[in-house]
Amino acid sequence: MTENNRLTRIPIEYRAHYTLGEISGEGLITDISEGGIALRVKHALSIGDKLQITSQITGDLTVDFFGEVRSIKNNMAGIQIIEIDPTIKIRFLEHVNGILRMMNRPNREKY
Repeated sequence: MTENNRLTRIPIEYRAHYTLGEISGEGLITDISEGGIALRVKHALSIGDKLQITSQITGDLTVDFFGEVRSIKNNMAGIQIIEIDPTIKIRFLEHVNGILRMMNRPNREKY
């Protein structure tokens, strides 16, 4: 990424299950990009926490990955995908890029 550019964030709403050690909960993914998600959570998280996240994205695509909390604002956590099955990653990226094409948006945006 270049200065003032980031991966385009797509506003969506997908239910998700997250686990951090012995803590687990239901959350809501509120945006996705090629590199991560924004997740509304009910538990207090800290930057650097590593979560396992599972979400039914479409009828035939369930994502299951490990992510790291990179930012927190109130009950919203910015999660970077750090470990995902390669096959699921390809399908997730195809999903993200398909939405971007439908929205006629590039994969990078200014902020």
